[in-house]
Amino acid sequence: MPSSNFSLFTMHIVFVFSLSMVPLMILACPINFGYVRNITWYDPSCFNASSIVSNESQCCHTMKSLFSLGLAQHLNVSSMFLLPDNHTSVSCLKDFQVELGSLEVPTHWVSTCLDSEYFVSSPSFCDRIESLDDWFSIVGKETLINSYCKDNLYHSNYRCSNCLTAIRSTHQNGLMLIDHSKGESCLLLAQLYAAGSVNVHGPESKDVASCIFQLNGPIVNVHYHSFLTKHKYVCRYVILPSALLLVLGVWFSFRDWVIRKCKII
Repeated sequence: MPSSNFSLFTMHIVFVFSLSMVPLMILACPINFGYVRNITWYDPSCFNASSIVSNESQCCHTMKSLFSLGLAQHLNVSSMFLLPDNHTSVSCLKDFQVELGSLEVPTHWVSTCLDSEYFVSSPSFCDRIESLDDWFSIVGKETLINSYCKDNLYHSNYRCSNCLTAIRSTHQNGLMLIDHSKGESCLLLAQLYAAGSVNVHGPESKDVASCIFQLNGPIVNVHYHSFLTKHKYVCRYVILPSALLLVLGVWFSFRDWVIRKCKII
């Protein structure tokens, strides 16, 4: 096969392969759960395989808080409180389970504690609030959360207590007055708003983890956010396969050029 034709053939394969990966990219989880290994948290019941498995157990509360940090991260980036569909939610729970597994947390905790459908964006989740714009139009841009959850929550029990009171007040006197039937759901939105939109240090800060989501205790605190970690799906499904095909194309083209040169000589 002539070198020019082979190069065109290789480019065509790369293009088709990349298009075939688009559905996988769309369904891939938009949250980087590397923070599970980076932040400071600990719950001994989550590391005990013989612990009583119950949706109301202490470990389940910890799992929900840990996963909610990822939702706060998602809100911070996309302005959406929850995930777009159940396929994405399932993908996120699998990624979350992998990160927990790296810390030797038994995998059954994720399936026991978290329901993928619960984290899917819906107008019925809490009074039609799906995005920050919805929150602003229904709850308002100035709440007690904005006043008390902005900064210095980790270093001050007083400030943290005020922030938690502000979250409960916004939940009870704002959201719950609007939608009485969605208590837990509306509380989650109030927490996510404080963690992902208001706090200046961001969703993975000690302010958010230790105070807003009440995660405390010693787990290795390693801060790294490499390109491969943040964009693992882009690398896995598009960049690395495409790069491999391009390298193969260049190698075959070079081989054909060498063969032709040798024949001429």
